[in-house]
Amino acid sequence: MEMISKPLLVGSLLLLLTWLLFTLLSASLRKNAIGQGRRIPSPTALPVVGHLHLLKKPLHRSLAALAARYGDGTGLLLLRFGTKPVLFVTSPAVADECFTVHDVALADRPGLASRRLLTDDCPSISTANYGTLWRQLRRLATVHALCAHRLAATAATRDAGARAMAARLRRAGPGAAVSVKETAYEFVVNAIMTTVSGERMPAEQVLRFKEMTEAGFAAAGAANRQDFLPRLAALAKARHRFGQSLIDEYRRRHPRGAPAQETPRTVIGDLLRQQQEGSPEPLDDVVIRIVCLSLLQAGTDTSTSTIEWAMALLLSNPDVLKKAAAEIHSVVGTSRLLHESDLTGLPF
Repeated sequence: MEMISKPLLVGSLLLLLTWLLFTLLSASLRKNAIGQGRRIPSPTALPVVGHLHLLKKPLHRSLAALAARYGDGTGLLLLRFGTKPVLFVTSPAVADECFTVHDVALADRPGLASRRLLTDDCPSISTANYGTLWRQLRRLATVHALCAHRLAATAATRDAGARAMAARLRRAGPGAAVSVKETAYEFVVNAIMTTVSGERMPAEQVLRFKEMTEAGFAAAGAANRQDFLPRLAALAKARHRFGQSLIDEYRRRHPRGAPAQETPRTVIGDLLRQQQEGSPEPLDDVVIRIVCLSLLQAGTDTSTSTIEWAMALLLSNPDVLKKAAAEIHSVVGTSRLLHESDLTGLPF
């Protein structure tokens, strides 16, 4: 009898302890969810897994269904992904309040292991913690690459690249299959590279950069991050090497002391000059590397996808395509190709 009762007693105590821990955790989450007497709605969670068992594919529809069922019309839903509390905002009004009135409180990035491994000592502007470094990186990118003066100075390069892209696609001939995304990616990455370093990227380097960027997106967004930890570490080293190679190559082509008129105005060039002149704020190679990688990685995939989708939607909607073509013909004419400076006169 004692042989049977002892395991039962131990098992009962373990169950009681689990229940107590779960109760305390739930009470803590409820306490954190209370604000001015109102409780954020939250479905019943399971120990350890939280609400992960409620998530189905496609994820956006699953989350919408959870919000409709448990949200009580508040525009908020408190979920737990494992032990991580997740606040799900479902109302445009609440989202607007989150990112206007309370934007500073919500401006930081989650401390995920994948982000730390992928960025190593070289985060991007989008992954840097909100604070002094983030503000410095954002200001440097804006002043040296995204300001109106710099964009106007590099417009001719983008025009030439766009014409070359259009010519490459047209050379395939009527009815031929073409890779719009691949062609657009090469155009975009070289447009940004010209701004960053003053040089185009060789075709093989474009391919390597594309593979590195896509692998980073895939690994950082993987469901089972443990499977990708070694891969993330390797990608972090690849990002480091690639970013530093841009700086080292620029130094090789434009050694210190070269005549100013022979040195083109580029992001790397401007930042290296500030570094040499003794910038009042830290401006070492790490900061320059972060700015350059951020511009390249944030600008290439987004701009490429925009071009690809725009062309796909125009081809799928002939009436819209005709309207756009008619406007271009009336404003630009048919004797030359469209230039970036023409866009202000083309509202459609």
